[in-house]
Amino acid sequence: MEEMKMHEEAMVSSTTKAAKVADVVSDKLNPEAVAQVLKAIEIVNCADEEEPQGLFLVGGVEVLPRQSVNIVAAQKKSGKTNFAGLLMAACASAQRQVFNGLVCCTQDSTKVLVADTEQPLKDARRTLRRAMKTAGFGYDEQWSDHGINVLSFKDIDSTEETEMLVEGQKVMMRVQRLLLEEAVKRIHPDLLIIDGIADLLQSINDEAEARELMRFLDRLACEYNCAVVGMLHLNYGSGKIGGWAGTQANKKFTDCFTLRKKNGYFEVVHEGRGAEAPKLRFRILCPPGDKFGWWEYVPDNEILVTTEDMKRQELVTMLEGAPLPCKNAVLVHWIMSKDHHPSQSTADRLLRQCKEQGILQSHKEGRCSIWNWAKEEDAEEAEMEFDD
Repeated sequence: MEEMKMHEEAMVSSTTKAAKVADVVSDKLNPEAVAQVLKAIEIVNCADEEEPQGLFLVGGVEVLPRQSVNIVAAQKKSGKTNFAGLLMAACASAQRQVFNGLVCCTQDSTKVLVADTEQPLKDARRTLRRAMKTAGFGYDEQWSDHGINVLSFKDIDSTEETEMLVEGQKVMMRVQRLLLEEAVKRIHPDLLIIDGIADLLQSINDEAEARELMRFLDRLACEYNCAVVGMLHLNYGSGKIGGWAGTQANKKFTDCFTLRKKNGYFEVVHEGRGAEAPKLRFRILCPPGDKFGWWEYVPDNEILVTTEDMKRQELVTMLEGAPLPCKNAVLVHWIMSKDHHPSQSTADRLLRQCKEQGILQSHKEGRCSIWNWAKEEDAEEAEMEFDD
């Protein structure tokens, strides 16, 4: 009996609480405001909405439209920040492009806001100077004169919170997000680049926080009519974007650019909701005495050697001037005498690699192994490099 009485009291208490919540909600809702919102979100006909124009063309395909959230993903030191710099350079350039593969579509000046949460100031300035040079200006050019605005968030504590009034309610907001939105309000950028959106989170593995961040970025894109580009890291091995931040970003993105660092250049692979853009390849040119350099387009018709080709070339170059044909002990000793003085085990490993790559071959003469070139063209190439 007592248990039933307690259960009934609990039910009454629960019903009372629900009624109070309903009263509070009904008191706060403005019927006219609700009607306006419902009218705004109602789909009344099947006429096509005008699609926001992409801010850029990559290989002739429009990408990064206004009111969109987009991703640039790569492993550490694989070109994310360099690609962001390319976008800045295209916006700042008087020709609205840095090279044929990447063109800025807007006719008027394009405003860019960069929120850098990862790089030290020294590295951020190097990227900006490289962008100015690529855009056709000098290294000392004032980038803000060309619509490029940069904020460095690296030294701001990402865990710090402050109270803010949002839609009539006081809520706790990350200081970084608060400052970022305030900057967007003041600058009204066409393109917002956040180099390290994971740094806007306390934990990339917190699903609720990651979902909240993506809603925040989506709101910025829609409310301020800009394209948002967020940089994220790929996990080693799996090649997937890490944590719940990556999961939520994958659900929201309009365009995703994945970068891979290859043999002296960066390769950009595009995945989008619409047409996929062709691969974009670029590299850094930094002549002797130049501290910053600039970016250069790598055309498709240029011969792009594979990693295996590069390894083979390095081995052939290592063998320039080798006393071939010769005994195994002589060749091992010769390799160990090279400038970098490899150990005997390293020399033996290099010889095995030369044999696997078909550069050298060996045969037995009594109890000794004799090494020689496997192909005449490799011997001629090494001799030519040695003569140079």
